[in-house]
Amino acid sequence: MTGHCLATAALACAIFAALCGCDFGRHSLSNPGTSQVVRVESGDRVFFSLDEDAKDGLLWDFTCDDGDVEVRIEHLPSGRADVLVRIHRGYDGPSTVDFFRRRRGEPPESAGRFTLSLFKRTGDCAFWE
Repeated sequence: MTGHCLATAALACAIFAALCGCDFGRHSLSNPGTSQVVRVESGDRVFFSLDEDAKDGLLWDFTCDDGDVEVRIEHLPSGRADVLVRIHRGYDGPSTVDFFRRRRGEPPESAGRFTLSLFKRTGDCAFWE
């Protein structure tokens, strides 16, 4: 197969999987900025966006208690922070990711805090979960 044929086949598979409801372990939070419990497994990714006020220097930051959980925050000029939480291979959980707003070099603000509590998904789940 040529590179073009492989790319077309891969795209067709991705579209088919999306239409069938397969999300490849991607989750988006229904209510970002509030504390939540999320069931995850190795390879999962959780995406969400948060509003922030870069003019005042208040940016979102985090702490995480698990080395198998990777968190990235991209601070955008539009006043939004895009967050990716990636679950690495071998994840056993449970773990927590605490998010908070703060100015550089200062302690976290008391307002604007929330926690994601991550638990390892085990057993069978209903197809809609």
